[in-house]
Amino acid sequence: MYLVTDKVDQRYSRIIGVDNGGNSYYNALAVQVQRRLSHGFQGSLAYTWSHAIDDNMGSAGSNLFLGNNPPSSLFNGDYKNNRGDSSLDQRQRLVINWMWAPTLTKRTDLASRVLINNWQLATITSISTGQPLTESLSVSSPLTAAQVTALGLPSNLAFTSTLNGFGGSSQVPFLGINTLRLPNAYKVDARISKIIPAGERFKATLNFEVFNLTNTIAYTGLTSRGYTASGLNISPAAGLGTPTASSGFPDGTNARRAQVSVRLDF
Repeated sequence: MYLVTDKVDQRYSRIIGVDNGGNSYYNALAVQVQRRLSHGFQGSLAYTWSHAIDDNMGSAGSNLFLGNNPPSSLFNGDYKNNRGDSSLDQRQRLVINWMWAPTLTKRTDLASRVLINNWQLATITSISTGQPLTESLSVSSPLTAAQVTALGLPSNLAFTSTLNGFGGSSQVPFLGINTLRLPNAYKVDARISKIIPAGERFKATLNFEVFNLTNTIAYTGLTSRGYTASGLNISPAAGLGTPTASSGFPDGTNARRAQVSVRLDF
């Protein structure tokens, strides 16, 4: 229990110390397969398996110097017991891209060059597993004075927002960090192009591109509150794991978009 009387200087709510007590670990395996251009087709496949572990250091924004956030550990300075999957841990990622430029006829007349040949179809597909989130416990009603007396507990907790009075991490004490996962993300971008040659030194390329072809939502936030504490009762909270945000990284939107463009080479 963290009490008001334990504070070094009771004039201050917190005195935050910055140190390098945490550790991080990263292991990965990367595999890449490529097919060079042959018979109008080329492509590549890249797969990465990785596992990032740390002592609950959070994301980049959680570790800025001179920040005003409270400590993120469950107990003061207890880094080792906060060890688990990193907030940036992405276990698997697969990227497949290919381009097909078929030769539909060997004729070189104007109609063959402008209408039949010089088409290209290309796609980029990315599939990745979701990053983790820490399941939280919120204290809706602290222990009453009668309950504190009956349990023989001190009544002057330093902070009432957590069960132990520390006011640091709101994680569920018996679960650890980053036990939730965002849903997997899938994304397909496609492009069809028509090259129109007009002599040896000039050509035009017409492009029709579609981003997020399957119109798939990539969720970036979930309801992470797993439990609520009211007095002596700890109860499961409703809505755990419900998607709450979909910012559409890295494009800024999840919407399917299409565009038409013309490129001139001379």
